[in-house]
Amino acid sequence: MVVKDIIRKALADIEASGKNIPNLMGEIYMLLEHLSGKDKLFLTLNKDFEINEEDFFNLLNKRLNDTPMAYIIGKKHFRDIVLKTDERALIPRFCTEELIDIVNGFIKPDDCVLDMCTGTGAIALAIKEENPLTHVACSDISEDALNLAKENAKLNNLSINFILSDLFENITETYDILISNPPYISSEEYMGLDKDLFKEPKLALVGGDLGYEYYEKIIKQAREKIKRMIFFEIGYDQGNIVKEILEKYKYKDIKIYKDLEGFDRFVSACI
Repeated sequence: MVVKDIIRKALADIEASGKNIPNLMGEIYMLLEHLSGKDKLFLTLNKDFEINEEDFFNLLNKRLNDTPMAYIIGKKHFRDIVLKTDERALIPRFCTEELIDIVNGFIKPDDCVLDMCTGTGAIALAIKEENPLTHVACSDISEDALNLAKENAKLNNLSINFILSDLFENITETYDILISNPPYISSEEYMGLDKDLFKEPKLALVGGDLGYEYYEKIIKQAREKIKRMIFFEIGYDQGNIVKEILEKYKYKDIKIYKDLEGFDRFVSACI
């Protein structure tokens, strides 16, 4: 079936399903690009280009059944790297890219950096890509997630260390900087999330009954292994809570940063 007919039928199927896909045409073209190996410009200019109909609609049906697009096509661009994405780890979000900019302003060439709760390895690998002289390690409680991070390191030809650890349990070295995007959604909030998110690992989303329990665990233990600074990604309404926890444990120079949408999203502090 040619591109123009695929698009026409896809739009009809999506309308009939009642599924609300905000970036509708964008996602259709993402599937077309994935199957054809051609870019959107080519497909737009060549509407009679042949696409395997069965393959396309098998993928579209996965999307209509709430499978996230990044899992369907199996990859996600993050900063200047491309990450393999599947059900082993949370899909990296665009806002997390902003955290890299913040951290880059404080990294020194020979620093040792630990990315805790690494998932796909996105933060650790981006830091290494943009700071090649920095020594980078990443850790995760999930062996599956850590294996995915290893695959992404190989895919991007980047050399970092990997540690299977429940927070600081197996962290034996000391580091100058800690970066963490831990689970921060409360158990109650989790039940109200979009269906797409139920396809991602619950372990990487839910931070406990209140949502911010992991921050306190990390902050309480960090002084033993972190020498200079810590950075967190946080929920949009957690800035003051995390700041209070940091103050409770006597951290200094605490700063809350907003994301591009104007929400509290990141926190830094000095040991």
